[in-house]
Amino acid sequence: MAIVLVVATILLALVLYRLLGKNEKTYAYTHTMTITYRIDGTEQIQKMNENGIVFITGKKVLIDGNPYVYQSSDRRKIQARLNREGKRIKTIVLFLANGGEKYYYVDQINSVKDVVRRS
Repeated sequence: MAIVLVVATILLALVLYRLLGKNEKTYAYTHTMTITYRIDGTEQIQKMNENGIVFITGKKVLIDGNPYVYQSSDRRKIQARLNREGKRIKTIVLFLANGGEKYYYVDQINSVKDVVRRS
C-alpha cells in the first residue's frame, strides 16, 4: 500500500510540475483595431479602447480565454500572427473569418498591478 501511495505522489508531482512549468508569457492589451475589407476593395478601420490579458505559449495565444494558433506546420491552421519590434511583441493580429484582421496592442506585464496602471 505504501508503494502505491509513493508512486501516486510522484506521478502527481510530475503532472503538477508540467502544468506549472509551461513557458507562458503574459501580456496586457490596452486597445484594439479591427480592419475589415468591403466588396469595393476599401478598408474600414475601427479603433476601440479595450483592455484585457493575453497569454502566449509555445504555439498558441490565449486572448480572453479563446485559444488561437500562431505557429503550425500547416499554414491553413494559423489563426494569429505575432508582430515583433526587435525582441518585443508589439501587436497580435487575429485573422477574422470575414477576411479582416483584429490588432491587439500589447505590453508585457509582470503582475496584476501593471494591468491596473495601464487601464
